Amino acid sequence: MKKFPAILVFGTLGLLIFLAPAVSAAEDPPPPLAEMWLATPKEGHGDEFFEALEAHMAFRKEHGDPRSWQVYTPLLGEDLDRVAIRFCCFEWADQDAYSLWNDENENVGEHFNENVAPHAAHWAHYLEQVGWKNSHWVEDGDPYRFYAVTEFNLWPGHGADFDAARDKMSQIALNQGWATDDRAWLWTTTIGGGPQEGIVIPYRNYAEMDRDEDSFFRFLAKHMGDDAAADLLKQFSSAAKSSNYQIWEHQEKYSMSHDD
Repeated sequence: MKKFPAILVFGTLGLLIFLAPAVSAAEDPPPPLAEMWLATPKEGHGDEFFEALEAHMAFRKEHGDPRSWQVYTPLLGEDLDRVAIRFCCFEWADQDAYSLWNDENENVGEHFNENVAPHAAHWAHYLEQVGWKNSHWVEDGDPYRFYAVTEFNLWPGHGADFDAARDKMSQIALNQGWATDDRAWLWTTTIGGGPQEGIVIPYRNYAEMDRDEDSFFRFLAKHMGDDAAADLLKQFSSAAKSSNYQIWEHQEKYSMSHDD
């Protein structure tokens, strides 16, 4: 975003592509990159942080920020004080243009440093690549509120096995009927750090999370047979040494609107 504390600029997660443009097979896919800043407010500064962030987002919009930054907070686990601020989607060359915009609008960075930064204890910065070819993202109807994110931390040297299994499962899902208006997903790859892949499942409300009747294994087995489906899922899961699951809620109040 800014030029944040000297080294910052607003900017995955390890996986949060969250608000992404709708895409269909008949259209060209959106640009492949997303950027996220992950903030932790200082203890006891939560209210001040969000008040300052809301004002800063309005300031950025007033000064023509070309990116509509979106804000998310986690629902599960112990680290509930984190705040994700992200933008999707852009090309590598767009990052050069955005850096130039930051340089030409130093007052925006100064506003951040004077108002938001004093209430933050820690910042982390991520970029990620979106795998549109294997994703099915639908934004018709009411906007999504929640984003279930699973991050897979891969064993070194097992990225090819993971990718091959992910690609095969995704193409079966896309071409054999699993992909519907009610079943959307998005694959991402974290740029930098250890090998990490992720999948995002969006929901419009809590009720949509109740999908006990759904079984992707049964779907795969119907099209591949039980043994082949089990082998494919084993290849997929064995490539990851660990995984993390979180549900992020979109905070519209603190986000920049898309109406420009």
